[in-house]
Amino acid sequence: MTSTRDKVSTAVLMGTVVVALVGCPGIPFPIGGTYDQGFDEGFAKDDEYWLGYDDCDATEDDDPIYYSGGDIPDVASPEYDRGYWDGVWYAYNDGYFVCYDYAFTIGFSEGYDAAFYPGFLDFLATDFHVEYDNGGWGDGYNDGFSEGRIFGAADYEAGWPLDWLDALLDYRSGTDLYFDEVDLGTGEFGPVYLYEYGTDPLSFKSATAPRATGPVPAVRKGAAKADAPAISYRTLTAGRQADLDVTPVSVARNGRAPTLATSWLDRVNAYLGATKSATAKSGQKNRRARAATD
Repeated sequence: MTSTRDKVSTAVLMGTVVVALVGCPGIPFPIGGTYDQGFDEGFAKDDEYWLGYDDCDATEDDDPIYYSGGDIPDVASPEYDRGYWDGVWYAYNDGYFVCYDYAFTIGFSEGYDAAFYPGFLDFLATDFHVEYDNGGWGDGYNDGFSEGRIFGAADYEAGWPLDWLDALLDYRSGTDLYFDEVDLGTGEFGPVYLYEYGTDPLSFKSATAPRATGPVPAVRKGAAKADAPAISYRTLTAGRQADLDVTPVSVARNGRAPTLATSWLDRVNAYLGATKSATAKSGQKNRRARAATD
């Protein structure tokens, strides 16, 4: 299901008549309502947002995939109906992608920590990246870990203090690093294939498959399409906060005990707080980019 606001606007072609679905129980569709009215109603559905989040959270490894965005109807008319279901689609995919984004953040912090020590080259040479390409929790964690390890190794080699969050912001601004000694790096120099927002992994589950057109993923530099709403990071519910309120004492992809003493929830909150002020860094050449060109 890849219904987007711009695609839906051209859904009625050559006079084709599509019978509109009635809404969910208890949500009457007003006659003559506008697309924007419907979209706002659909996008406000927290239950769809958290369904997407939980579907991502339940997708921990290669199988099964819990993505259910394809169950959302693709309605061509009337205006309110198609706006409503498009809003529902965006809400669901926001939740699914935000969960991946949080997992990426956590994985990045632990990969950074794992490589921040004298034996970083040996670690980079032997660590193996697992690519699930399904946008689930395990996919996000491993994607983040593999990118974070390069930054952790680079910071240690440069003699900088351990600062995974600063490294993450540099990475998300578009900075890529590369170690010639092990022929490994981030971005185009590495094995990571980022999951893209709005991509149904049930239809596009391979590293060579074409990607659905949609907003640019938030894990790298770029803004959403002009006609699409920004990805919403809604306040975590108490239960989901509790799920993240853990501090690992071991990391599966590294034999060393982690030095980070903060919980996953602490790191997610730190990331969210930092991104609110990230505009202060925009347009500035960060220290890692400067070091790579000095």
